[in-house]
Amino acid sequence: MKKIIKIILAVSFVTAVLTGCVMTPQTDALGNSFVGFGEHQIVTEEEAKKLPRGERLTRISIDMQNIGFKKVKVSNLMDSVTESILSIFENQYELLSRYTLIVDDHKDVTSFIYANEGKSSEELAEEVRRFDMMAETEDQKIGPKLQRYRTANDEIQKQNTILAGELVKQTVRLASFFQENSEELLGADALTMLLNAGKISEAYNLAEIRIHMASIANDFIDDEKAVLEITKKIQGILDEKL
Repeated sequence: MKKIIKIILAVSFVTAVLTGCVMTPQTDALGNSFVGFGEHQIVTEEEAKKLPRGERLTRISIDMQNIGFKKVKVSNLMDSVTESILSIFENQYELLSRYTLIVDDHKDVTSFIYANEGKSSEELAEEVRRFDMMAETEDQKIGPKLQRYRTANDEIQKQNTILAGELVKQTVRLASFFQENSEELLGADALTMLLNAGKISEAYNLAEIRIHMASIANDFIDDEKAVLEITKKIQGILDEKL
């Protein structure tokens, strides 16, 4: 009888918690896909990659702000998972904010790279030399700005790689949470948690959507690595010519 009760309890518990937790993309009137989160339409990975670079950065930042950073306390066991995910989400948002500042401080660099899109590294290096020879002041030169951008962005990319690894770990941890902790979840406080299913569902949904948006932010910064690699190649060619 106890075994049957445990099975019924387990099924009821998982059903109560996971109802509405699967993030099924929806489509708006214009055919754009999104993930519904309360009153907000959170961008999907597919739609984020379609956006122009500046719009993509802005949309990701706004969606992360709309999701927010509040904690939903449920139990020590579940909180250990959801708060770890919240920490990664906060760190990824902070890293995205830092990257935004770098972009704002180095608009000349990104404008130069995209204005010369399609040129080889050698052609870009030659363009840098030509540009700097025409500069009237040291502040107008693009070469030193490329080097400062490279230094600042290199650190961002290193931290982004670390967060990418943590995201993978926590995604697996959340996905297997109910299976790996079944005995603990069916312990003495299981009925209390069942009565609190709405709160559990909120915490789980927040964890899911935070992993989703942290991953999208991580992918954006990782995609920007291409610009960083171009600056490194340009710098290498310029250093060889000295």
